[in-house]
Amino acid sequence: MFRKDLIPLLLEHPITVTEISRFVEQSGKDTLADLEHLLKSIRHSEFKAQVEPAECRKCNFQFGTDKLRKPSKCPECKSTWITEPRISLHRA
Repeated sequence: MFRKDLIPLLLEHPITVTEISRFVEQSGKDTLADLEHLLKSIRHSEFKAQVEPAECRKCNFQFGTDKLRKPSKCPECKSTWITEPRISLHRA
């Protein structure tokens, strides 16, 4: 899979790394590396990335937008009930 093939998949609707890896039939680690590279390279293109951060479903703690993988547990309440971050692209 080419990284540029991820652009139509991410355009206008948020999707998680797990959903992307299932769709492209690739391991999560490889998908994450491709996605991180794509997000760095689109800085010089017509697209802008938007990351919806991971969030604890128990206490609503929001993690930073710099992490694309789901955290293992919440630093506030120690719960493992956490949503995965969602990534989308929009035309600038």
